[in-house]
Amino acid sequence: MKFIFFVFLSMNVEAGLLDFLYIKQANSAYQKQDYQMAEEKFANIDNDAARLNQANSLYKQGLYEQALKKYQSVKQKDLDFNRLYNIGNAYAKLKKINEAIDSYIEALKLKQDKDASFNLKLLKQQKTKRKNNEQAKNNTDKKQKKGSTQKKQRQDSSKKNSKKSSDKEKQQQQVKKLDAIKQQRWEKSLNKKLRTLLIPLNKQQGNNNEKNPW
Repeated sequence: MKFIFFVFLSMNVEAGLLDFLYIKQANSAYQKQDYQMAEEKFANIDNDAARLNQANSLYKQGLYEQALKKYQSVKQKDLDFNRLYNIGNAYAKLKKINEAIDSYIEALKLKQDKDASFNLKLLKQQKTKRKNNEQAKNNTDKKQKKGSTQKKQRQDSSKKNSKKSSDKEKQQQQVKKLDAIKQQRWEKSLNKKLRTLLIPLNKQQGNNNEKNPW
């Protein structure tokens, strides 16, 4: 799992013991992959890092729409890259390619990152492929309509070409199957590449800005 653990975050010096209890419980639940419990505990912490982790917990449960709303509630500037990257992942899970692309582009403006670059490149390829497929389908539909009046003349030749067409269809099906497997593997990898912050229990002196170690 590509998580970022033991990030030193500035916390309000007036945070009570209850806050530390929630932090300990939330961190522990997340590490144990009890994401529902983690979500509930992070929700009790009034901190943008906790809100980011709460969104991650929703994401891990497959609640991508809810996760998006929670990511969008994170306002702290030095968490912008994490927020935008994770938003891109959530949009990708929802098959919203354009929105995911936009999020990765915005994230990469803040920081160069190999995972964000890879996801952006892959989604752009998917977008181009989808566009080409739609164009090919439209061209096929036009040809079918145009050739409807010549159906009888093509019947004899279609029998001769039936084997070739069958072989071509099999090849296309194999390619689609391989593409589907690659897509599933990539989507699975999105779960492993969220930007996650493990909030420490110790207090930090200073202002309320959280340090960004990346």
